[in-house]
Amino acid sequence: MSNKELVRIVESASLPTVLLHVPDAEILAVSAEAARLLGEPAKRLVGRNVEEFAADSPGVVLDLIASGRVTGFQSRRHLRRADGDVEPLQVWVRAPDTDAPVTAAVVVLWPSGEHAWSYLPGPSDHRSHIVVGTVDGELQIERISDDVTALGSQPLELVGRPFLRLFDISSAADVLLALAECAESRRGVGLGVTLRTRQDPPTADLMLSPLNPPPSFSFSLCVGGNDDGPRGLTPARMERMCTNLHGLSVAELLPRLGRPDLPGMHRLTTRELDIVARLLAGDRVPAIAKALYLSPGTVRNHLSNVFHKMGVTSQQELIELFRESA
Repeated sequence: MSNKELVRIVESASLPTVLLHVPDAEILAVSAEAARLLGEPAKRLVGRNVEEFAADSPGVVLDLIASGRVTGFQSRRHLRRADGDVEPLQVWVRAPDTDAPVTAAVVVLWPSGEHAWSYLPGPSDHRSHIVVGTVDGELQIERISDDVTALGSQPLELVGRPFLRLFDISSAADVLLALAECAESRRGVGLGVTLRTRQDPPTADLMLSPLNPPPSFSFSLCVGGNDDGPRGLTPARMERMCTNLHGLSVAELLPRLGRPDLPGMHRLTTRELDIVARLLAGDRVPAIAKALYLSPGTVRNHLSNVFHKMGVTSQQELIELFRESA
């Protein structure tokens, strides 16, 4: 894929997105939202080194991308804003192509923790869906969303089983390497994988994030993330990357929702887990609807499904149930 095409995709991205030259971190293009976040017009940013805007020391992320060891990597950085304030960010880097040496990288500047919700992308591509969950210290699946049924598996069949069970043998070594990288660096890792199913193995984008105590992880799988035409980055893949980042933000909150064996927990979808997490954080239906690009009625329908699955009859009972299990 040419740099001209990458520039066009990045400039039109709805999230704070930057195109960097690898490995010197020169800015090649920025989205309007990234320019706003960095505090300068886009034209004045091109050609500068992105580290000018960092309040901490650079890591080794671009070296890992350039080597082809991983297709995506996360680093927790601190942005020095134009007004002098310092803002913590998750910086997600993705290689547009997988052939080493990689000469360009797409970077999404993603707010940390619950603030990640403020950059939720718009309605996602219906050709893909998200499966989220957590992995314990023995690399066994601890929690997994009900969305995995679309892959022909039931959540309760997978809980307590090895995480590698999700992946085709062709991806097992790459997943193990990513888990080791994530555990050692305490940074998130992303890679393309092939899943194990009874039918034709689908491809997916896997994102991992370390949890405490190590080595435990949260994960997000964007199924259908690598199979839409020519190789390289496309607007559809860019959208799915952002959707997957949001899925990972939900997965990182799962340990706060209570015990993994809470009755009915395994029956919740990623969307339902997202709504429950926002409800427990103090948001109410109108705010949740606005953040998720849904109508209040749709949010209430999702909550009604959650009530049925969890055996409660109201929002207050649901909140008390999760608080008691925490």
